[in-house]
Amino acid sequence: MFKAAGRPARRATWAFAILSATSALGARADELPEIVITADRVEEPIGQTGASVTVIPASEIARYGTKGVADVLRDVPSVDVTEAGGVGAATTVRLRGANPGQTLVLIDGVRVGDPASIDGSLDFGNLSAVDVERIEILRGPQSALYGSDAMGGVINIITRKGAKKPHRNVTVEAGSYGTLSTRASLSGGDDAWTYSLGVNLLHSDGFARYGYRIDRPIVIGDGVTPLPPLPADDPTDKGGFAGRFTYRLSQDVTIDAGFSLFGNALRFDNPDALVASDVFNHYNRSQTAIADGFVRVNADSFDGLLRNQLTAFSNVTDMNVWETEACYDGAYAYPFPALFNCRNSYLGTRYGAEYQGDLKLGAFGDFVFGARDETETARTSQAPNPDDGSFTPIRARQITDSVFAEHRLTLFDRLDLTLGGRVDAIDGGQTFDTWRATAAYRIDETGTKLRASAGTGDKAPTLYQRFSQYGAPNLTPERSFGFDAGVDQRLFGDRLTLSATAFASNYDHMIEYGDVASCTPLQQSADLGCYYNIARARMRGVEFEAEAVLSPGVLRAKATYTYDDARNLDFGDPSDIDAGMQLYRVPRNSGSLSLIYDGIDKLELEPRLSLVGPRLDIYYNPATYASQNVNLAGYAKLDLLANYKLNDNFAAFARIENLTDARYEEVYNYGTAGRSYYAGISYSW
Repeated sequence: MFKAAGRPARRATWAFAILSATSALGARADELPEIVITADRVEEPIGQTGASVTVIPASEIARYGTKGVADVLRDVPSVDVTEAGGVGAATTVRLRGANPGQTLVLIDGVRVGDPASIDGSLDFGNLSAVDVERIEILRGPQSALYGSDAMGGVINIITRKGAKKPHRNVTVEAGSYGTLSTRASLSGGDDAWTYSLGVNLLHSDGFARYGYRIDRPIVIGDGVTPLPPLPADDPTDKGGFAGRFTYRLSQDVTIDAGFSLFGNALRFDNPDALVASDVFNHYNRSQTAIADGFVRVNADSFDGLLRNQLTAFSNVTDMNVWETEACYDGAYAYPFPALFNCRNSYLGTRYGAEYQGDLKLGAFGDFVFGARDETETARTSQAPNPDDGSFTPIRARQITDSVFAEHRLTLFDRLDLTLGGRVDAIDGGQTFDTWRATAAYRIDETGTKLRASAGTGDKAPTLYQRFSQYGAPNLTPERSFGFDAGVDQRLFGDRLTLSATAFASNYDHMIEYGDVASCTPLQQSADLGCYYNIARARMRGVEFEAEAVLSPGVLRAKATYTYDDARNLDFGDPSDIDAGMQLYRVPRNSGSLSLIYDGIDKLELEPRLSLVGPRLDIYYNPATYASQNVNLAGYAKLDLLANYKLNDNFAAFARIENLTDARYEEVYNYGTAGRSYYAGISYSW
């Protein structure tokens, strides 16, 4: 399980794990936000949640947010990021070893992701960190509050709200691989309304995505011909534009609206090509546009006892891919089919409305409840299309109706409990229910918090898995059960902070692709295969974090360690070459260590070491026409960051990434950057 989708998509599922520090970007503890929204769908102090949560504030995002959101997430425990060949390339994110499609991503609480893709996941390579206030990462199954896809957890990207005091910022950065980035933001308002706008534009010449800094011999898709000489670059142009507006109609009613626009145009490589000149042909390129928006009405009633929230939302992902030898006509003959260059287009949309109520019950706690109606559509096309049956477009649509509720209660002013559940019903499909419970016990006298959570997660079959030519409309949802328990401890007057969490999850009814008896006669006669429920997985692990003030005002240290024993249990499929083994691209051991020196006025220096253990990957060998397991070696990557505040308005920054020029792979045969230098200046007023 958790492997390449194979023949339907002509692509590999690229995933990789790299783990470092929670908030390891140099922010002080007192800079962390005081609230967490994603944990229980309402604003609450972070110390009162029993869930495993990480909050990345804006100050940290700004330091590593130039190339995209994924770079910021690399420094969060149990978050695994895979980038297949440099800036803008296909980038996936996993939580606690779950598949990318089993991690729910929100922007301002609104579900995003591509309904037209195979697994419905979001390609983080298309995102830019535009005017982000904070990112909240909630680990463990969370479908009881957020529905489908939240099996491994939830990532909520929260954009900045404006304030009455005007604020402007312009940041320019340049560096290795022909990289140039510009960010700008402005915000302001008055007693009635506030606004915040941000833009980010980036160009990078990049490097050859396939084969760069790889020493071993590589052959192309015919299994014989060596990889041709690498091109000088594989450029990327990407950007984002975001806005947030709030208008107060009265003391009890406000309207909140926001939008995000992302664009990404890049050149990539086609290692499956049978002709050497097609591997690095400039015809291989893609363009992606993502638009997301919402309007939310907040209204208090009954003297504030009931807070009502009604949200209308919509988003669209429009992707076009031009690729050499990517399509075939009716003369298809394996292993050397009649291939031709073509453009494939994928259009996925999502829209709907959600109501949420937050009822204050006094000594009996709070009761959160709500309902949601969501419609997803997927359309695919191909040009040129031989119109001989070798390409079957998708025109699919599904509606999901949901209800959810959670009771939150505090006992003895130190024990915080929650219990919640949800029911999701797919029109023409399955109905599934999920639950979650959390507990947090605060011993303020000793600076201790004991916490635990347990719950179930579900992922509904995607439109592609149900309605493509490989689809099975009666697929059941994937399902998981998980729990964790941990302790947070502050010592020596908060000079030392420790956090440890043990977690376990079981996954079943996983959706796989294969040629099985459950496929329709048409699928079997056409040798297509189909999707079916069979696979299982198991995750067991430990997350550890520590932060220490070694010398007040001079030196701090941060360290993390994660152990993740994530195994495939799909022993029932004899063709599954990874049964019983560690999941692909998930390291068992990973961690980080950083030192933050700010003993010189206005200067901050941070060396950061990331350690990633060996991982298992999968590779389609064109010489044998079969997939095989390969090993990715572990590595150590050292970065050096520096920030200097020139005055109240100007700040300069610089960083050296991969200082020791380590060679490593996140995806087999796809290169990563060598020693890289970046510098910039920021002006705020």
